[in-house]
Amino acid sequence: MSVYTKLNGTTTDAFKIGLKNERITLTGITVNDNTTTLLNRDNQKYTAESTVFFTAYVIGRSITNTAAYEIKGCYLNGTTTVTGYVVNTYVDTASFTDPTMSFDNSGELTVQCTGIAGDTVNWTASIDFVMV
Repeated sequence: MSVYTKLNGTTTDAFKIGLKNERITLTGITVNDNTTTLLNRDNQKYTAESTVFFTAYVIGRSITNTAAYEIKGCYLNGTTTVTGYVVNTYVDTASFTDPTMSFDNSGELTVQCTGIAGDTVNWTASIDFVMV
């Protein structure tokens, strides 16, 4: 009981001190060369409640094609300003269109991935956020 009391009230959540971080996973499927928006397991988009710096790892895989991207960027809370770009591509991404990430002014994140004609691609994005 004493240990719990000493630890209680000293977390960053209670005092809002320092940086917070969070990891989310989004998924989606594209059939042919259509575009899909990746969603969480509740079929919802992620909403950032503050300014965030992010690193996204996006993977698309089908029976015959695979692509993997690393995207880094920053979203400024309350704006539609996102500075972000694909910093690394892995595997053979020549047939793929680069995924896009955008935020609206309420902080709702949209991650869009485009498939390949004649193929069904399963997409997963794991996104790390650091927020202030």
